[in-house]
Amino acid sequence: MENKYLTVSALNRYLAYKFDTDPNLREVYIKGEISNLRLSGGHLYFSLKDALSEIRAIVFGSVVRRLNFMPADGMTVLIRASVTVYQKGGTYNLNVVEMKEAGLGDIYLNFLRLKEKLQKEGLFDEERKLKVPEAPEKIAVITSPTGDALQDILTTINKRYPFVTVYLYPALVQGADAPRTLISALERANRDGLVDVIIIARGGGSFEDLSCFNNETLARAIAASTIPTVTGIGHETDYTIADFVSSRRAPTPTGAAVMVTKDRQLLAREVNEKTNLLRHLFTRILENKYKEWERLTYSLKVHSPLQTVTAKLERVTELRSRLVAYNIAGKIDEKVVLVSGLTNRLTARFQQAIANWEKQYLFFHDKINILNPLNIMKKGYTLTYQDGRLITRRADVDPARDIAVRFYDGELAARPKKTKDEE
Repeated sequence: MENKYLTVSALNRYLAYKFDTDPNLREVYIKGEISNLRLSGGHLYFSLKDALSEIRAIVFGSVVRRLNFMPADGMTVLIRASVTVYQKGGTYNLNVVEMKEAGLGDIYLNFLRLKEKLQKEGLFDEERKLKVPEAPEKIAVITSPTGDALQDILTTINKRYPFVTVYLYPALVQGADAPRTLISALERANRDGLVDVIIIARGGGSFEDLSCFNNETLARAIAASTIPTVTGIGHETDYTIADFVSSRRAPTPTGAAVMVTKDRQLLAREVNEKTNLLRHLFTRILENKYKEWERLTYSLKVHSPLQTVTAKLERVTELRSRLVAYNIAGKIDEKVVLVSGLTNRLTARFQQAIANWEKQYLFFHDKINILNPLNIMKKGYTLTYQDGRLITRRADVDPARDIAVRFYDGELAARPKKTKDEE
């Protein structure tokens, strides 16, 4: 009975034989739109689709090199291919041997039209975009709560800078209802006002999968956000309208997390560098202060009685050395006591001398203040000038010319008047 059961390999071999021998499948001409295009090992892999269905296709390197245009997602192409079975995987696909450009697909054309419209309105201008903070403390993430993008963002933030608080605003990131939920999450984040920056993210996908981010209403909502926005949608080569209107675009969700956080290791290095710089500057300050102290000490040594004290101390040191050389233990104690007493008396004497000099300084300072002409003039004395010359005698005054009388707080012009004797 078991002989009637085929193995999986046998079935796939049979299907491959049928495909290879069917003349209708050995050469087919198909028109479709490229989706999810990727290049690997010199070969092109993509899906060819229309409004209702899609099929996988491959263009081997030998055919790729003969193409006279660069295929892209959303592009409509005309291909000649054979339908083959991939026996190991049990799938079938198109083996493209010729491909021509037929034009851009409707989805991509709509993308280009909206891009041009919003660009003319100035929504892409850098001047109107909000600055993304370098080290935000609170971050909002708008994405699917079950998608890989959220986990990539959380893992990256936790690894780089786990000191921030992340708020999730869940939304759909694919399908017809996605723009509405994305707008709702964005508006809610703005109303809450809890965060410093908003990440709008989605993992990779085909151009059609990402088309919800090409919605005009969503684009205007992002442009109107009062909180800076960073988009991390798809892969590095994927661009959406949301990327153009956001404050900054990251190539992936992980890239968005990197863009809004600091690397804690790099931050630690910066702190160490700043600490070392402060230590160096503080050391330089101490060195300068120490040199200044040495200079002041030397100046005091040269101009003060301490020079004599130092000389006496040097003499004491010399005497001690001589005593040690003679090895007279008993006399050493006596000399130490003697030297200590001399040191105390000398110190007291010079302290008294310094106190006397300070009194003398204060005495002369007061005397100078007493003799200060300005202080004398406060008592009512004045100075008389004529033609800029100080007048000390009545005979030196020219009655025909004005004189200037200088008081303590100002000057007064006057005209000399003859006495009765002079008249």
